[in-house]
Amino acid sequence: MAITSGQITVGTSRSQVDGCSHNPSRLHVHNNDNTNDLFLGGATVTTSNGLRLAKLESIELELNPGEALYAISAGGSHAVSWLRQTMD
Repeated sequence: MAITSGQITVGTSRSQVDGCSHNPSRLHVHNNDNTNDLFLGGATVTTSNGLRLAKLESIELELNPGEALYAISAGGSHAVSWLRQTMD
């Protein structure tokens, strides 16, 4: 089992939260912003169709091999932290 982590800045264009894994994994995402909501989803995520992650909230998702998570914000320079636990 491997654990990786990082931070990205998300704006009004969708951004991939972390790369795709070739193994099943758990991805923990935290909205670091104390003002704006974050929206999560697949490659076509928008602020209208994404899963809302409110300011300072976290979520943990289980991803299958090859799946990727994307994020978008209604504002710019939105800080997001992530932690991935990859299953062997």
